[in-house]
Amino acid sequence: MSITLLYGPRYFAPVRYLALFFKTLVILSRMRPDVVYAQNPPVFCPLTCLLYCSLARATLIIDHHSVWRVKTLGGGPLSRAIGFLEAFVSRASSGNTAPHQLWAEKLQSMGASNVLVVHDFVERNPYMRDEVLRRDLAGEPLVAIASHGGHPLERMEAEAAAVGMVEGVALLITGPKPKLEGRLTSLVLPKNVRYLGFLERETYERLKASADFAVNITDEPYTLSHVLLEFAASSIPVISSRQAVLDDFFGDSLLYTDSSSPVEIAEKVRAFKESALRSEYRNRIIGWYDELRLGREAELSRLKALVGGEED
Repeated sequence: MSITLLYGPRYFAPVRYLALFFKTLVILSRMRPDVVYAQNPPVFCPLTCLLYCSLARATLIIDHHSVWRVKTLGGGPLSRAIGFLEAFVSRASSGNTAPHQLWAEKLQSMGASNVLVVHDFVERNPYMRDEVLRRDLAGEPLVAIASHGGHPLERMEAEAAAVGMVEGVALLITGPKPKLEGRLTSLVLPKNVRYLGFLERETYERLKASADFAVNITDEPYTLSHVLLEFAASSIPVISSRQAVLDDFFGDSLLYTDSSSPVEIAEKVRAFKESALRSEYRNRIIGWYDELRLGREAELSRLKALVGGEED
């Protein structure tokens, strides 16, 4: 039976994690890797890998996509139990990586061993501005893009309402329909806002390369959204929520809003109708991306040294 059949209702979670435990052990026992790079959350993945590494005398590195206890679970007994397990595996591993400094500091406060920041990275978009695509999809002088994955704290509704207040701008929203359908059915989109669905990779890359700017509004305080790196790789100026993790990582490369109010977002959208301001923030994000690329080699070299490999 495929484990994917167990995804969905939360009451399947214990059975799903137990099935994944045995499946992961079987795969590791067959492959016999010397180094295992396990993702947290869920913490049960690095726990399983720790068991294998202890028996096989292999090296375990944990990639903390987030600190589960802090980001998702809040307080209560379950949160404390998960926090204990996260602290245990992060101390017992040979090293831990985090996608940004905020999570790195959380891990260090838990006593995690050898914490490295390894930023996410997206290769530069190879496509050029496509006027035909812009005309077919947008029908307005300026094209904005917003990409969503379905997180409940993503403020897609506020983005749509804000752009609906501004003439001459079209907002094209992309994302998986199964995760967004419930919210879309209750949302009346303004005439200059379109939902395009989950696009094929080439079409999506061409759309990013053709957009005048992007909008990314969320009330999630800890996530460094992968889509922001996609926008940076496409040299798109971005209107973003101001969150501590984004401020620390992007600095002044993004045009921030201090709230998810449609009125305030609309003010930023109107500001981006000025080509000079868009050019300024496009240059800022290009410069930021070039610095990130330069720093990536040093990050990867430190990671190779941590797992016992030779640095380039």
